[in-house]
Amino acid sequence: MSNLNSETMAIEEKSIDIEVRPLPARLVALLISQKANLNKLSVLVVVNLTAAGLGFITKVKIANTLGKADFGLFAYGLAIAAYGGVIIRFGLERTLVRDLIHFPNRQGQLVASSLLLRGFLFLVVTLALLIWKFFSPVVSDLTWGVVLVVLGQSMLGLELKAVYDSWGKMSRHAVYNLIQRCLYFAAVWLMIILAPKSFSVFWLGIFTIVVVIFYIILQCNWAFKKIDFVGIKKSIFNNTLVLAKGNLVIWFSTLGALSFGVVNQLILKFYCGTESLGSYAAGWQIISIAILFLTQIARIGKPATARITKPGISTSARVKLLIKYSAVMFLVVFPVSLATIIFPEFILRLIYRPEYVSAAGTLRLMGLYLIVLSFASVASQYVVSARLEKLYFRNIIIGGLVSVVFSFVLIPILEGLGAILSLLIAHSLLVLLNWLVVIKQLRQD
Repeated sequence: MSNLNSETMAIEEKSIDIEVRPLPARLVALLISQKANLNKLSVLVVVNLTAAGLGFITKVKIANTLGKADFGLFAYGLAIAAYGGVIIRFGLERTLVRDLIHFPNRQGQLVASSLLLRGFLFLVVTLALLIWKFFSPVVSDLTWGVVLVVLGQSMLGLELKAVYDSWGKMSRHAVYNLIQRCLYFAAVWLMIILAPKSFSVFWLGIFTIVVVIFYIILQCNWAFKKIDFVGIKKSIFNNTLVLAKGNLVIWFSTLGALSFGVVNQLILKFYCGTESLGSYAAGWQIISIAILFLTQIARIGKPATARITKPGISTSARVKLLIKYSAVMFLVVFPVSLATIIFPEFILRLIYRPEYVSAAGTLRLMGLYLIVLSFASVASQYVVSARLEKLYFRNIIIGGLVSVVFSFVLIPILEGLGAILSLLIAHSLLVLLNWLVVIKQLRQD
């Protein structure tokens, strides 16, 4: 991965005459300078590729075992859980890495306050979900299976991913995640093999809750030994309120961001039913392979972006990082994007039962969406790291409104195709707006 730590050269003021070096020497120098990042990326890729491969096979098996209707119900639970997770995280997934790097002497305070805030919000989400369940109509898609899936997935909002990332311990966290995923996959496959007729969304919810609890305990057991929590009890509530207040704009932004990829699924389910949502989810499962790689690169890119947005870093160093970071993100998704654009029907026939082939047009547009997404992550990380939260919030609201409007207009007519088309239009607008903010900020430095 290219120079994701560009500011090191700017801070230490090292001068390397790249022009006079032969190409092999330049490549060797680049690889040596990025040895730490390459090591992290290689571990993340290997570990997460393993998890992704097992996850992909398992989710395909789930889809083919449940059928389109029940798989759509499972996807419905995951869509609701996306809201639960965002509510619980309170925007900390975007700011906690930055704050831990910018204020290393406040580490214990930040971690404790974030956990207290997220724990309280998890209780709120749980209570709201139970009220919805008990006061919903007698015939409702909010089954107990869906409730358990939502709670289990929402509980992931309590993890310590940001802490591990700020320490540069992405590899350890990735291994913990692999352990959690493997336990889940093992439980699913055992039930499909031993009791396929009993397999249902309900059991998927049970498996999710059990392994997520284990996963969080695993993270906390190692991390808490390395964090100094001494002296934070007296001011923990005040610090939590300050953290919540400081993250309010980002929280609203992340809630608005759910209009990209989640609201359209809920609208699709409302107008067209769980079968249409199941077809959409099947296509999304295919592009999630590329999204996984984007996520892993973004984990390395987030701390690097936080560092180059600190005062004193030159504009040229920031520009170099953004160009190289964007190029890497694009190259990662391009093969999957090209395949889904050219051969969507063949891919669906190869992987799923024939009933899912109707999603070919949707999958083709998802391939285009991947390209847009590759540039979106870089811009949004920079805007948040540069503490331009209000502008980020404005852009999210504009893009979110566009997504919702187009979803209501296109989905009743085009079903799944309308869902991904509304997402593609809105996210393209968001990328444009965020990059305009980045360019303006760079010009002002």
